[in-house]
Amino acid sequence: MFKRTLLLGAMAAGWLLTPALGQAQFVANDARLLASGCFQCHGTNGKSGAFDALAGDGKLDMLNKLNDMRKKSAGSSIMVPHARGYTSEQLNMMADYFSKQK
Repeated sequence: MFKRTLLLGAMAAGWLLTPALGQAQFVANDARLLASGCFQCHGTNGKSGAFDALAGDGKLDMLNKLNDMRKKSAGSSIMVPHARGYTSEQLNMMADYFSKQK
């Protein structure tokens, strides 16, 4: 009886912890998921495309550019609504992601 209870308890614990493991994996990939919106124009992983490549740009430089775009008037650049569509934290995550791409 004790072995059965112990086995059922271990199975229940494993079942309860499984979603947490998947969640941790999603968070690790979250920056790439956010950055994927840039791939259409700036190339996969920011490696060229129709517009300037983003891969390897300095994180601080990219953040400054994105924050400057957020302050511009809506019709001044196609990037303005894109930059405004993300939170500061999300822009920080994307700038960090692109700065690490080679």
